[in-house]
Amino acid sequence: METAINNRNEAFFSIIEKLPAKRQLVLELIKENVQITAQDLSEKYGKPINEITGRITELKKCFLVVECGHKFNRFTNYKNTLVRVVKSVNERIDLINQRFIELRQQEDDLVNDYNLNFSDLTKELILRKIKKIKSEINSLSKILDKIESVN
Repeated sequence: METAINNRNEAFFSIIEKLPAKRQLVLELIKENVQITAQDLSEKYGKPINEITGRITELKKCFLVVECGHKFNRFTNYKNTLVRVVKSVNERIDLINQRFIELRQQEDDLVNDYNLNFSDLTKELILRKIKKIKSEINSLSKILDKIESVN
């Protein structure tokens, strides 16, 4: 059992090594700071904010970072989202499974709406959204399969 867990963790951390350089850099900067906002990263490391926010979004979609609260921006007094690195493979799997549930519920809701005999245009829009959701579900399945195949 311990070998399987070690293999899974090793695969998880090897993913980080395969990230594009800018994503990898932002991930490392977040890891160094435990919890930080994109604005704070930009200021602290002298990186353009658009490079930071884009990479954070990509890392969230890969379930490598997660939102963990907010803090007020000292200049604008608006809330800025705090992010942190996902702590473990199990947390990442839980986040992926949570997203699966959300997507499947959306898909079910759309299928129910589609069956209510809306106009052809509405049905077409619903079918496009269902297709997009199914594509995201397939992507999540592939991520989970890779994680679980290491076990």
